[in-house]
Amino acid sequence: MTTDNTDAMPTAAPRVTDFAYPAFYRAMVERERMQVSREEAVWSESGAPPEEPVDVLLNFGCGVRQTPHLQREAVAVLEALGVEFAAVAGQKYCCGKPYSSNGLKDAAKEIVSGSVQRMERFQPKRAIQWCSACEMQFKDLVQPDVGIEFSSDGIAEFLVERIDELGDEVPWRGDVPVKAVVHGHLGEHPVRDSHPPIVMSLLQRIPGVDLVGLAESDALDLCDNVGARIATYGTEEYAAAQAALKGYLSGAGADTLVTMYHACTRELTKFADDELRIRHYISILAEALGVSKPDRFSQYWRMSDPAAIVEASRPNWESWGITEQEALVLAHKYFVPSYAARAPECPCNGTCSRTGSDWLLPHGV
Repeated sequence: MTTDNTDAMPTAAPRVTDFAYPAFYRAMVERERMQVSREEAVWSESGAPPEEPVDVLLNFGCGVRQTPHLQREAVAVLEALGVEFAAVAGQKYCCGKPYSSNGLKDAAKEIVSGSVQRMERFQPKRAIQWCSACEMQFKDLVQPDVGIEFSSDGIAEFLVERIDELGDEVPWRGDVPVKAVVHGHLGEHPVRDSHPPIVMSLLQRIPGVDLVGLAESDALDLCDNVGARIATYGTEEYAAAQAALKGYLSGAGADTLVTMYHACTRELTKFADDELRIRHYISILAEALGVSKPDRFSQYWRMSDPAAIVEASRPNWESWGITEQEALVLAHKYFVPSYAARAPECPCNGTCSRTGSDWLLPHGV
């Protein structure tokens, strides 16, 4: 990958080398391999061309690999709904948002251009995006700046269409009795502004779901891109944030906070417990279709014990050729919260436990 033309930039202009991109992408892979086995990773990350064209191409992007149960459930949902598709994920299908968000627009254009070219090799009749950042990049960069004609829609919209197309033939396996408020991000981008009504429309089609409405609360500011702040929490700060979330949910007359984005799911479910239910909409749909997958991110996060996490995740990391000592380091690095009561001391004194956007802070910050 070439970087922006830094020779023509002012001294203060950001450079790709100012940010820890290798660590950023490596963290996604490491978290993924602690949570899913090689056999369970039923999507392609190689960037290799397909053997033949596909009807539908689902692009997961890169970030969702930190909560790969959502990927497994999305794949299982499409299979249950009889969709002929292929699924891709990883750095080779990155939308470039991690670069454009740091002012590296030229690098972002190069990244997303390469990703689209790899997607085009599948010759899909329909391309759908899992990630809202990917949707935004397609709207903002792909056609206007990169110049590639390649339409791509959000997965929730596609699922609504497919469920309506199947009608009485949808293979529902049971009701999902939840009273749901939906968490979104209004006012950030037209793409994200369009998502809440689509997701709420999808939830209304799922048997048993009682839709309360759109969630509105300052308690929800603990969301995507604040992993760095959460990593600094002590036990009291954590308990206060959790209590605020519980209070909001109870006051809203709901029992489940439904998330629309994987990063929100990753950060907010760190506060979930038996009384505070936080679930991505794909998990609710997967349950209704009888194809749920275990949420190992939440499972490991609640353990707070590296040795126990290593044992629980053994089938996963062993399948990738990770050693037990390496797995122990990764368990401590990614699944031991700073606020956990009686959390074991880390050899790095906590500096390795960065999450979310903290990976892309400029060096030395």
